[in-house]
Order: sequence, then structure tokens, then C-alpha cells
Amino acid sequence: MNTCYVIDDERHAIDTLTRYIAKLPGLQLIGSHINPLHAIDAVNRARNVDIVFLDVDMPELSGLEVADIISPFTSVIFTSAHAHYAVDAFEKNGIDFLLKPISFARFTKSVTKVVNAIASKKIQVPIQTHFFINPGIKGKVVRLDYNDILFIEGLSNYVAIYTTDQKHITYLSMKEVENAIPESRFIRIHKSYIVNIDKIKSVDGNHVILSKSIELPIGSSFKTSFGQIIDAITLKGYRKTY
Repeated sequence: MNTCYVIDDERHAIDTLTRYIAKLPGLQLIGSHINPLHAIDAVNRARNVDIVFLDVDMPELSGLEVADIISPFTSVIFTSAHAHYAVDAFEKNGIDFLLKPISFARFTKSVTKVVNAIASKKIQVPIQTHFFINPGIKGKVVRLDYNDILFIEGLSNYVAIYTTDQKHITYLSMKEVENAIPESRFIRIHKSYIVNIDKIKSVDGNHVILSKSIELPIGSSFKTSFGQIIDAITLKGYRKTY
């Protein structure tokens, strides 16, 4: 089953694609939105969207801008009533471009192309190295690279993401952030803290020491899982000590 999301500022366009998706076996619509900013957040948090149908000409953010922000693991099919956007769409690595009004036959052909490419692994999935957050300012998103993040702190109704040179605020829960970042690079050590494993300098008892001499507590309920991960990447020798 290939999951789909529709982003278009025209409700009738969303309704058309919704009907088409429902007709094709193997497709599942998991959401749609007329606001591209809300859609970006939903798609990136879902983490399992295979195909996004993305309108090019939208207010606040164009579809071409949205394509740069959503997860690189997602295949994009651009849609527009203006044929001249096709060149820009393919330059953004769009898998296909559908000219409105979209016929069901053309829709089916496009989806078949994408589904076959996914199945045969012809679409190269890049390694994700970053994500975007909405800092609470309308029309603005901020890119955060994994390598720059030191730790993430959960507060009352938002999280603070600390990088090597700045503190970023976004109105998400710790669980939402934890689900969106790779387990291989980040680990939760406390109900209020997630740390970048690459930034750990040492572990001293019940505290983790990060770059820039930042010291964070290890919560009792996280101590065992954290210890197992650190133990797994700790070099061990078999020489006896005297």
C-alpha cells in the first residue's frame, strides 16, 4: 500500500484527487490540506508518506518551495493549471507533472510510473541529514542539520532545540520530535531531554556531558536503555588488569 498526501489551495482540486486515489487499489490517502505550511508539518511528522500530490501555484509558499522542505523520502507529483511550471517542477526532481484539469487516465499513468519506480527501487532514497521546523512565525520555516544539534529540551507546551550556536523554539511535543528524528543519531535520556549521540563527550554517573561542557541528567526510567546503547559502542578489551 502506497500512502498519499494532497497539498493544494483549491478545495475542488483536492476533492478530484481524493476521488482518483480512492479508485486505485494500492493507494491510501492519509491526509490533505489547503495550507502548505500545515501540510509540511503533517507530511514530515507522518514519516511514511510515499507520494505527495503538490500544487505549484499557492500563496505563502509555492509548491516548488514546499518540495525543498518535505522529507526527501517522499516522491512528489506536481500539479498545476499552468504548463510553463513543468520545467521548474522536473528541476526540483518531481517524478511527474500533471496539468489541470487532470483526467483519471493521466492520473493513473502518473501513479503507475511512481509506484513501479518505488517497487523496483529506481528512486534513490537520499540519506536524510536535516529537518525543518516552524518557529511559530507565519510563513517561516527553519532548517536544522543533525550535525549542529546538541540536545532537545521539552518544556510545558513546546520544545527548545539547542544547536552549536543558537536556541530554536517550536510548538511540538517531545514525542512528536522523538518520532521524527533518527534513533541511530539521537537518544532520549530523560523525560525532558533528547541528546545527539555524536555530541556526547563523556558519561559521569547519572549525567551526560556534551560539547561546550553542557551537563544533563539521566532520568531513572531511561538509564537502562541509555546504558545499553553506550555499552554497545564502547570498546572492550579482554586483557586482565592487575
